[in-house]
Amino acid sequence: MKIFVGCSSKNEIPDKYKVECTILLEKLFKDNDLVFGAYDGGLMGISYHETLKNNKNIIGICPDIYKEDFNTLKCTKEIITKNVSERIDKLIEESDVCLFLPGGMGTINELFMALESKRSHEFDKPIIIYNCCGFFDYLLLFLNKIYEENFTMDYIKNSYFVSDNRDEILNYFVSLQND
Repeated sequence: MKIFVGCSSKNEIPDKYKVECTILLEKLFKDNDLVFGAYDGGLMGISYHETLKNNKNIIGICPDIYKEDFNTLKCTKEIITKNVSERIDKLIEESDVCLFLPGGMGTINELFMALESKRSHEFDKPIIIYNCCGFFDYLLLFLNKIYEENFTMDYIKNSYFVSDNRDEILNYFVSLQND
């Protein structure tokens, strides 16, 4: 299974996120391939190194402005896009499932692009949000407000899986592989 991981590329994030997410990523990338934003830092770098360690396929996708990042990476496949929007489309297209870990503006942009693309029936791939250490709590409250006040259809909240429990996330992946 090709897993797109949307997450932080910054090393300066709190250690609690690195520790918790590393445990999940170690298990996920024993048997799966990585689709990622082609940068060796933060949680993105941890995803990369876990996949590399297990000799799995790595698809790196980045906009032209950051193409030099490929000079320090060993990707099975390198894709350079014109811009960030095209990059997000390609990340989703190349993957079988989208996993979102704590991250910044880029991660939130990728998450909302994935949610909107799924809402618009552009794809039907699983979207998983790992609410590690409560990172997405406020975002999830905001999404609930959107549903409660009828700014979007209520069925959308059933189009993604959210958990703050690593084992639940791993079990969800197992269920996807068994389908």
